[in-house]
Amino acid sequence: MQINTATKFLPIVSDEKKLEVSLTENQAIIKLSTWTEDLGWCCQKTLSLDAEMLDDLHHVIASARYKLNSQKTEAEELVKCTNVLEFPSFS
Repeated sequence: MQINTATKFLPIVSDEKKLEVSLTENQAIIKLSTWTEDLGWCCQKTLSLDAEMLDDLHHVIASARYKLNSQKTEAEELVKCTNVLEFPSFS
């Protein structure tokens, strides 16, 4: 008899999406679910990764997060620069 020794982590939940991560044997399982009225949470996608790929996935996600934050900061700086007051004209 084999006992299921899956480790589950707290899900990431927004209004209409839920992301669940669990570990089982030598794999990480990532599930994306969406909320559907009258049905509840419906699993849309499941991704199974070998344990060795977790570090690579972490690096790729961190790089994407860094890039998005950098773009957001650049956009905010651009907005600050465009809020230039004009000098009044004395004609």
